[in-house]
Amino acid sequence: MNDPGAKGAPRLGLLSVLVVEDSAFIRNVLSATLRAIGVGAVHAESDGAEAIRFLEERRAALPPGTAPVDVIITDLVMPEVDGLTLLRWLRFSPRSPDRFLPLLMLSGAADRQYVEQARDLGATDFIAKPFSAAIIAGRLLAAIARPRRFVLAKGYFGPDRRRTQRPVAMDCRMTGPAEILVVHSKSKAVGIDRFPVVHFDLPNRLGAKMGIAPKAPVSSLPDEVLAAAEAEIQNRAGDYATWIAGEVDELARRVDRLGADAAAVPVLMARINRSAHEMRGQGGIFGYPLITRIAKSLYEATQGGFSAVTGNERLLLKAHVDAIKAVMGGRISGDGGTTGRRLLASLDRAKKKYAKPEGEGDPA
Repeated sequence: MNDPGAKGAPRLGLLSVLVVEDSAFIRNVLSATLRAIGVGAVHAESDGAEAIRFLEERRAALPPGTAPVDVIITDLVMPEVDGLTLLRWLRFSPRSPDRFLPLLMLSGAADRQYVEQARDLGATDFIAKPFSAAIIAGRLLAAIARPRRFVLAKGYFGPDRRRTQRPVAMDCRMTGPAEILVVHSKSKAVGIDRFPVVHFDLPNRLGAKMGIAPKAPVSSLPDEVLAAAEAEIQNRAGDYATWIAGEVDELARRVDRLGADAAAVPVLMARINRSAHEMRGQGGIFGYPLITRIAKSLYEATQGGFSAVTGNERLLLKAHVDAIKAVMGGRISGDGGTTGRRLLASLDRAKKKYAKPEGEGDPA
């Protein structure tokens, strides 16, 4: 399928992708998935700071005007330098190697606020975890074959958010056609600052590199390629079970420490929230959607800053930890049938019971 000589096939063997993900496990899974669908060069870094270092060093080693990679796929929530900071650097920093580089934001935190932040900073697309090989391949090919023109306006630089030109009853835009400068590949960069809006109508060089005609339909990979890539993911389900067993044991220890170490509560709660975020995006990838649901509930219960926790709050957190242990201990895949429904019902009862206000003097 990815043979450069295959008629109509996207030449993914010529593509280079940078994966930025702080979870080593998911970083390896995503890298293996990209290789399985035919991507020729996959680079991987553990956070935004390492990605910036990689991009700067690679740019310095390549001929001028050569992009260090073709596409970036980055996690959103990472310690230190997160995906949003990396995106901001890519689009606005004078040190950016290519401000037009496609960047796909990947996250288990697909809440509206995160999607809007990524969009407002100029993300090419947003992929919610859990992902599949078909989703990764489809979004990647769409970004290559159908790139949206870039727009420079007050406070924004990135792909045009308007995907269609359909007429609307009332157009609220304040900028008229005469105030929009259209820049082409041979345009001179003169007078850009005199226009409130600039449209960059540039040739799709990445699509041409992949052998995709400008007006050709967005390619899809053969079923057998996607099946092999998905098998690559599912072959790691055993590794996932091992990973989450260690993760949930650490969660349990942190919950226990909440009652014994009051000074450590803010740090412990932040780490519990972080672990819940990781779990909510991963369970569904490996056939454990119940983990995604339980971890999402735990993530929501630990949102915000905590200077102290009550006894009931600790019991609620423990109920979530016990539910995760039950799923993985019983290898409850899919929706779990009757067992899954009972488990979720038990968690709901715990949420109602322990969410009630406690009496004065309840020990923390």
